[in-house]
Amino acid sequence: MREFAITIFSSLLFFLLLFFSFVGIQQSTLRLPFFYYSSGLIANVGTQSQEHWGKKAHVEDLTQFEKKEFLRTDEKYPVRIQQEDGDYKTFYFELIEFNKLDILSIFFLDLFLAFFSLITSVYFYYSTRDGLIFAFFFNLGVILLANVFLLSYNSTVFLFFFALYIGAFLHYHLIYRLRGKEIPSKWLLPQILIAFIVAVVADQETRDLGLLEKISTIGHGLNLVFGIINLTLIVFDLVKIKPQNDALWKRISLFASIAIFISVPVSLIFFNGQPWFFIHRSFFFFTYILFIITFFYGTYRYTFVPSFVIFTPTIITLVLVSITIGIYAIMIVILDYIVPIPYLKERWFFNLIFLFILTSYLIPVKLKVKQLIDYWFFEKNQILREGIDSITSLISSPITMRKTILSIYKTVMDTLNINNIIILIPGDQFARTDLRNVNFIRIPSQSEIWNYFLNNDRVTVTSHLEYGIGLRETLYNFLKGMGTQLAFPVYDLSASKKTVRAMILLGEKSDKRYFSIGELKFINEVVKITSMLLENYSLLEAEIQKRKIVRDIQTASIVDNTLRLILPSDIKWVEYGFFSKPAVGISGDYLDLIPVSSSKMIVLLGDVAGHGLGTGFLVSAIKGIVREQLRNGTSLEGLFREINSFFRARYKGNEFMTLLGGVLDSKEKTFKFINAGHLALVEMDPNGTVIAHSKTQRVLGILETDYQSQELKLKPETKLFLFSDGITETFGENDDLFGEEGLIEFLHFHDHETVKELPPLLEAKINQFRGSKEQADDLTFIALTFAKN
Repeated sequence: MREFAITIFSSLLFFLLLFFSFVGIQQSTLRLPFFYYSSGLIANVGTQSQEHWGKKAHVEDLTQFEKKEFLRTDEKYPVRIQQEDGDYKTFYFELIEFNKLDILSIFFLDLFLAFFSLITSVYFYYSTRDGLIFAFFFNLGVILLANVFLLSYNSTVFLFFFALYIGAFLHYHLIYRLRGKEIPSKWLLPQILIAFIVAVVADQETRDLGLLEKISTIGHGLNLVFGIINLTLIVFDLVKIKPQNDALWKRISLFASIAIFISVPVSLIFFNGQPWFFIHRSFFFFTYILFIITFFYGTYRYTFVPSFVIFTPTIITLVLVSITIGIYAIMIVILDYIVPIPYLKERWFFNLIFLFILTSYLIPVKLKVKQLIDYWFFEKNQILREGIDSITSLISSPITMRKTILSIYKTVMDTLNINNIIILIPGDQFARTDLRNVNFIRIPSQSEIWNYFLNNDRVTVTSHLEYGIGLRETLYNFLKGMGTQLAFPVYDLSASKKTVRAMILLGEKSDKRYFSIGELKFINEVVKITSMLLENYSLLEAEIQKRKIVRDIQTASIVDNTLRLILPSDIKWVEYGFFSKPAVGISGDYLDLIPVSSSKMIVLLGDVAGHGLGTGFLVSAIKGIVREQLRNGTSLEGLFREINSFFRARYKGNEFMTLLGGVLDSKEKTFKFINAGHLALVEMDPNGTVIAHSKTQRVLGILETDYQSQELKLKPETKLFLFSDGITETFGENDDLFGEEGLIEFLHFHDHETVKELPPLLEAKINQFRGSKEQADDLTFIALTFAKN
């Protein structure tokens, strides 16, 4: 979203610049029915006096129109215009009234191109971090904008000539950039000074027709010379490198782009303004758009998918905006022309109704759009669907982690038809493990390449780096040397902040085609699974190294660190205590305490069906989903919906989970919670009265459900208790059940104890009640309250 926000900000900045350009200019003015430059050259703008386009009006005749207070619309004024034979002929013109906003209709195409140049510059910078190309297109936008005000009001002479010369120098730098080189920045200062001096001279000598023409010709001439050099070097590259297939077309596209760009200076210098001054300006508009497209295609070595924009809320937002605008426009047309309704003719009344309807149905429509995108581009593809199902089944299979990773490698390569897949990790991960036969590659954690991946948490397209310099060139050679086409970041699920743990490097497809949208969605899902596997692999390796037991799965008991709680220490006025004890190996209970703000904490306690390594993977996956969603600002209701969607999409009803979770607010003294098939939330007030809130909703993973939250208003010193069914379903030596009655009795008996003292006392009570019987289920219990002060 950062790029989208920056683009919007830049657009607003552009329009603010446009607005303030109007400030200080009178509301309306009288002017000739044609537009001309300070030199007298008549531009091909507007619909009147087309027979004079490309000719020159006598500057002395034009000066009479500077004294606007003496001008009248009912008189005709003589203006001498130079003809093809060089002689001047006198024409008489009636003046027209030119309002401020007329500039928007007359110069609409020019203003749009200026805006389009600005958007292009922003896109290039935030997709490639290339400041030169950003400056190149931004300067083009400035030239177009300055040209509008130069024609309309004979102002911005300085800005126009400054941008003209800076643009020529930027084109000079572009020659090197397109070959992966860069001119030292020290040369920028003299170039800026030259452009500044030339612009000052032009601004001060607007009366000197000959001087302005020479300055303009030199500026266009510089651009033409640098363009010819650029084209020559592109041809030289074609002959020397002899690119094939797509690479050949992209070089040709780049050649066409530069040729289109220098067509204006060619026309102005060699053909005395022809042919540009004798054709409609829409032709200039389309050729400029063609220049942008061919430049984009020629400098980019891949398709229009450099990032995860397809799979983030951005694309859904764009679809929703398009649908909303379309519906609104259709409704306006219907109300204005087809079925005029008197009450709705008042636009504010219609807008209010439309806004109300929009806010009521926007979320369901958004979910439906997301489902449609997933269905058409991913789920409908049988190969991709079978691939993700195969990977999902591998996770819960009773095989070693190493074999799981190798099997996933093979499945991904077969599904995507790629020739290689590598996981790049920093050197301090799995330091004592031999990873050579699982396609892991270590890289120094302090290297500039790894630091690039840490600071650029986006998909890296190798071909996008081809025209880079410095670190970008180093990174390009590194990835190209390993045959990598795309590099996807894998995030650390256990980190409180979004950090890159590893990079998945994908090779080219065997058929040399680009990845489709569905395949990129598939890769995105594989990245999430890989993140979960790396988390478990890291924990498993640490445990194995600690206890030196390789074959016994029981050594993975500490792998319960999958649930590593990052205990919230910065939540004011909240006290809590807990214990969590797995039955075997890895716990299937999910306990998480996550600080949301200085006064809010999210508490989650869930139970995944089953025990062992498979449930540990699921618990780890849920933990990653929760952390990612909370980082994105998802609500409590949205969090439950996402977890439910995860189970339904992956396991289709074969796996499910109960979950009780809520937001504890120490400032408002409230607990907003949702219970999805879990045991009741138990509340004990300061007087020792116990209340069980047993209202639940559908278990996660069965059917699509719109989860709704409940809210409790709590008194100070009120205690809340969350627990798993392992507590209440503990059996004693005589097969008697501990049950909810036993738990409530325990809480009544220890109502004077603090929440920190209760968990160890309950654990001891459970052990005493169980006696010699083995623990049959995972045990988790947490107690919370507000501090007295």
